[in-house]
Amino acid sequence: MEDVNMWLAVAAKYAAVQIDRKLQPYHLGASLYYFILKIHDHPGISQYELNDIIYIDQSGIARGIQQLVHLNYIDKVRNPDDKRTANLFLTDSGKQVYKIVAKEIDEQNSALIAQIPEGRKAQFSKDLKKVGEQI
Repeated sequence: MEDVNMWLAVAAKYAAVQIDRKLQPYHLGASLYYFILKIHDHPGISQYELNDIIYIDQSGIARGIQQLVHLNYIDKVRNPDDKRTANLFLTDSGKQVYKIVAKEIDEQNSALIAQIPEGRKAQFSKDLKKVGEQI
């Protein structure tokens, strides 16, 4: 059997390097861009809820949020119902950078699966998701 772990690592490394290069002008690394995408899709999400969809530990999420607040890409708004938590929203700058990130990710996704025959792309995506969900 092929070394699945090695090929996943190779693909992940390639993808991270490529997206880091493309998003470097916006000071977004391979994980920070994902925060932008998910906060866009879930406006008002809390830091704790973000953990459920990003698969990064709480300290990593806290650091990422702090960086994005510093870059003026997101706002933390104290939750009026639970003062211990804050809701996360994209700022106007964050909404602009979201458009760039979404375009770059779409292009990257297409490049990553370009060598897979058209009739197998949907199944490949499902299989890859299944692998990720088992981890």
